[in-house]
Amino acid sequence: MDDRTKYIGGSDAAAVLGLSRWKSPLAVWALKTGAIAQEDISEHLPVKLGLRLEEAVAELFEEQTGKVVNRMNRTISHPKYDFLRANIDRKVLKEDAILECKTTSAWKAKEWDGEEVPREYVIQALHYLAVTGAAKCYVAVLIGNQDFKIKTVERDEKVISDLIRREVHFWNEFVVKNIPPSANTHDKDTLSTLFPQAEEGKTIEMDNEAAAILDTLESMKKDASSLEAQIIEQENILRQKLGDAETGLARGWKIIWANMKTRRFDT
Repeated sequence: MDDRTKYIGGSDAAAVLGLSRWKSPLAVWALKTGAIAQEDISEHLPVKLGLRLEEAVAELFEEQTGKVVNRMNRTISHPKYDFLRANIDRKVLKEDAILECKTTSAWKAKEWDGEEVPREYVIQALHYLAVTGAAKCYVAVLIGNQDFKIKTVERDEKVISDLIRREVHFWNEFVVKNIPPSANTHDKDTLSTLFPQAEEGKTIEMDNEAAAILDTLESMKKDASSLEAQIIEQENILRQKLGDAETGLARGWKIIWANMKTRRFDT
């Protein structure tokens, strides 16, 4: 199993920047520092299927474009920063380009409409371009075994320079110094793993930042409580105006108060 604790890879890049929908900077830090053990997922069915379908996606890419690709069986390191590495899917022959093979469900087809590419994959592609020095990255995706699309992420020196700067900062300031970055909305499971159980009877003195957060949190909860009360009040006024009617129309809005066991507004 590849020891991913030694470097930042393409699948880490969006999380390091705080732009991943699935993983946070804290989760990346926990893995790289060994605070959370790296899980071997090679036997998981989605991983096995992904590896098998990768070959099919590469073949479809060749058929559709007429280009020829070669599988890459090694990890590539950035010429200056060894901890920035790339495990690319394919190298495009006779062209300064690489290929990333993706599969996704039909439910996520909209993420690939037009020229769209999910931001995590754009950042992954840019990370690979930063490490390899290639000019472009083709992203080929098989969508629900029903559609096949090819997108292109071009090299952008300004964006790549900023990406490298932020990744280097993350590695040197958090991983090397073993200082965890701040938690975010994705970190419930990570924190539960890092701190599975409170030590009974233990009390600590927290810093001024914690006090400021508590002040802000109390204010936010009061605002939320007030807003919830206002929402209920407005709904009650609408209910009063609706009277015994099931449906109400108001300047493009349609209100339905259906006869169900649980009655609620559907706007």
